[in-house]
Amino acid sequence: MKYLILYSSLSGNTEKVAMRIRDTIGNDIEMIKIDSETNIDFYQYDLVFLGSPVIQWHPTKTLMDFVSRTLVRYHKSGDLIPCSPVRPGKYAICFCTYAGPHTGVSEAVPAIKWMRTFFEHIGFTVLDEWYTVGEYKNNEENSTRGRLGNIKGRPNEDDLLEIENKTKGVLKTLKLCKNYNL
Repeated sequence: MKYLILYSSLSGNTEKVAMRIRDTIGNDIEMIKIDSETNIDFYQYDLVFLGSPVIQWHPTKTLMDFVSRTLVRYHKSGDLIPCSPVRPGKYAICFCTYAGPHTGVSEAVPAIKWMRTFFEHIGFTVLDEWYTVGEYKNNEENSTRGRLGNIKGRPNEDDLLEIENKTKGVLKTLKLCKNYNL
């Protein structure tokens, strides 16, 4: 399988998660931090991890602009078609980091659903959605007095171990599917 981790990170929280995914999979993976020049053909990969911090219920502007450019490119090439047929063997995981100071995880759900919808449009099967608490850097009040309590230092080792275990689980599932020709 060919793997890709594609992510946006502003304060380093999402990058920590991306790095744990990379370290769990090993050397056989590409990891790219999205910028204004990023240009990826998703169809070259079997499993794509796409991650972003949550900014006012959305992924970062950098990630959203990248996705918009990609959709335009796929539309022009004829790869984005009505009914969005599923492409066998193409999978994705969407992940985010969030502080949720006002309403908790519900602040992160729209961002993940936005990313998920992109993958569904291009025919990828989204295997899972991962929500990881991350400290609200440079904002003591939102990191200590929000809905989630004191989240300073997160994602911490426990959070990253959860990501590692989820990654191992996904890899095991895909291996079993391949072994059984599913």
